[in-house]
Amino acid sequence: MSLKTTDLSPLLAYLVDCHEGNLLSLIQSLSKTIFMLHFVPMDTFSDLERQNVCHVLMELKEAVTKVYLTSEKGNQGA
Repeated sequence: MSLKTTDLSPLLAYLVDCHEGNLLSLIQSLSKTIFMLHFVPMDTFSDLERQNVCHVLMELKEAVTKVYLTSEKGNQGA
């Protein structure tokens, strides 16, 4: 399956609706979520499940951070 930019429109709608289009707000929420996962009781998830979920969230956070930094760099040059 190959994605098109238009396939990501629900994600963009979420960003606008829930974070008012502010990527930094989304990044901060992802950081808090990752932090809070460390306080979920240990027997709720296996170590591997916890590791996999944290990995996915960290990758998402890294991708959003790259977009944020790129857009900030573009805004400074304008």
